[in-house]
Parts: sequence; C-alpha cells; structure tokens
Amino acid sequence: MLQRIKQFYKLSKYTGISYRQENDQDIFRCCTVELDKDKLEILDTTTSLDWEEFATRKDKQWPVALHLESRQILFKEYMGQVVDEETIKSIFPSYDADRFYVQQLQGTDRTWLAFVRKDYIANLLERFKEAGYLITTLFVGPFVLDNILGQLNSYEHRYIIDRHRIEIDATQAKWQHYDYNDAHASQFVVKVGDQPIKQEYVLAYASAFSALMDTYVEDYSVDVPSVKKTLETVQEKKKFKTNALFFVGLFFALLLINTLLFSHYYQDNEDLSNRVNTQQSTVKDLGKIEEDIKLNENLITQLGWNGGVSKAWLLDQIGISIRNFNSINLEQIQINPQQKGLGNTLIQQPQFILIKGSCPSLNILNEWIREIKNNTWIMKVNIEEYGNKQVGETNDAFTLKIEYNDQVEGN
Repeated sequence: MLQRIKQFYKLSKYTGISYRQENDQDIFRCCTVELDKDKLEILDTTTSLDWEEFATRKDKQWPVALHLESRQILFKEYMGQVVDEETIKSIFPSYDADRFYVQQLQGTDRTWLAFVRKDYIANLLERFKEAGYLITTLFVGPFVLDNILGQLNSYEHRYIIDRHRIEIDATQAKWQHYDYNDAHASQFVVKVGDQPIKQEYVLAYASAFSALMDTYVEDYSVDVPSVKKTLETVQEKKKFKTNALFFVGLFFALLLINTLLFSHYYQDNEDLSNRVNTQQSTVKDLGKIEEDIKLNENLITQLGWNGGVSKAWLLDQIGISIRNFNSINLEQIQINPQQKGLGNTLIQQPQFILIKGSCPSLNILNEWIREIKNNTWIMKVNIEEYGNKQVGETNDAFTLKIEYNDQVEGN
C-alpha cells in the first residue's frame, strides 16, 4: 500500500535528450517516455539540428534527462577495476576534482572513464536553461546504455548502437569490450522489447528510462549540484500538486458524506415532524369532540336521558385505545346517537357509540378494532362504512358502530 502511494509522488514522464556535436553541427535527439503504472511507453521522438530550432520546440513541460557526446568529453580505458583518485590521476595526469567531473563503468577486467570540465558543463546547462529546458539528470559517455541493454535485441551478446559497439560477458553480465567508430553500423533493426526504435534515439531513450527508474537501476549520472537542485525543485512541485489533488478529493468526499448525512437526518426530521403534527391534530380533534360531547351531555341531561357510564370516561378509553395508531384520524364521535324514525322523529340509540374518521388501510382499522375489543365495556363493534376515498386524499373514510355496557364498573 505504501509503495502504491509513493508512485503518485514519482515523476511519471521524462524527455531524454541526447546532445551530440559533430564537426560544427549541434544535434539534439529527443525521446519522451511515460511510465503509467507498470507500463512504459515511448510517446514521441524528434530531432533538431541547431540551437535555434531546438529552442522553439513546444514540448518543454517535462523534466529532461540530458546525455552528452562532445569533443569536450575525454574517454579513457583502464585495465583494472579498483579506480581511486590516485589511479585516476595516473590515467589522466591533468585531472583535478575541482575542475573535472568524472564518471566510470567497471567491466569484467577493465574500467572505462569519462572526463568533462565543470565550466563546460555549467555553460552548457545555462544555455539549455535559456532555451527553456529543466535539466534534472545529466549523463556523459555511453555508460547509461548499460541500464537498457537487457531490453534490446542482441546477437551473440554484441550491440551496435549509433556507432557505439558493446560486447557483454554473458556469465557476469558486464561489459567486456567497448569502442566508438563512425564505421560501426548495425545491420538489424533495434527493438526495445517488441517496439522498434531508430538507433539514433536509443541514447535519449536510455537517459529518460534511467531517470524514470532511478531507484531500480544503476546510477550513471554526473553529480552536478545545480542539476540536483533542479531535480529537487521539480519533485517538490510534483509532491505539492499531488497533495493538493489529494486534499481536494478528500474535501469533496467529506462534502459528499456530509450531504448524504444531512439528507438522511433531514428526512428523519421531516417524518418525525409529520408524526408530531398528526398527533397534535388528533389531540385537537379529540379536544373538540370532547367539548361537543360535553355540550350534548348537557342537552341529554336536560332531556332526562343521561345516566349510566360517564361519557367523558368513554372518550378517554377511546383516546387510550387509539394512541398507538397515529395514522387514524377521528372526525366525529357520537355517544347514544340519534336517528330519524317515522315522521322524521328523532330516536335515541342508547349504549351505542358512532365513530367517523379516516385511515390509510383496512388492516390498520382492524388492528384498532381488536385493540378496542380488549376492553370489558365493549360488547360489539361493527364497521358500518369503509372506503369512498376523495380525490387527492390518501386515507379512506370509515364509520364504526360500537355497542357498550352502560353498567360497567370502575368508571
């Protein structure tokens, strides 16, 4: 997991530039390489034949791994493998660590060394900078080819690459012979894996590949402080951009979670508010019904019909039975209702309760009826009417007729 995270901070695209001076001509061969997860792809190869043309290239946004081939580079071969500063001075008496950069490659029984003046490198890097290029890695001599020989097709462990001839000891996987000659020319197409590549771009590819895979291959770069500082700056910018993208992504993820939680709890709050409103409406309706009942009781008392169980107690019992059925709305309760008889006379129906209201389903209504029947004062419950849903309404109207025991005790 940690390794995967580190990949986001690594530079994933490089332009390798092989700069060669031939007679009085400057030649720039460019190869842009991209590493996408575990896939390495050559995106583009171009050639510029002078500084003016090279400076006008548009593809300058990627860091550059620069390879130099110049008359200013002195190449030496030494028969031996332990090369210290004293040995270097014996090979190149004019060597001074303050004036020269040196790079070397050890073969099977010998060592190859490349020397280049520091002032020449400084002036050349300044010219690349003025042309708009960020040099983050620098290679001199052919040694950088060592990192990609395993990717190239070879014949009897011999490689001819753009006038460079290299022979490899198969058992030790080290260089056995090297020389450079204008007469060296390969008769075969050079391939990187299965992908053909022109010989003149192989060194540019090797430079870009070595820079991309710096933690996995041998480091043949020249330790130039200004180049190292440029690399650190580019890497810091990459880290900053990666961290910025990470925090923006994290912010939007948290914002999404917050939105989902808000929507969830807002809906819960709406549902709770609706239930409270329904209960308040039911309480108000019961209060109004109770006031109407009291008024009717007074009228019944005046008529001399009052007696037996308390009407208020009956209403309380009905209210208790419906408290767990918030979806049922009561619209009218009549205790001992009147009905028209012959000649439009009003006939009292003692020991009956007529309840009108609405509910969303017959099942809920039946559950309430079963709850009511648990009371000892209830003798019988009938559904007189059910249905007749009005347009735009969600509940069905109902009418219940309850027969009760007027002599029940405890009221």
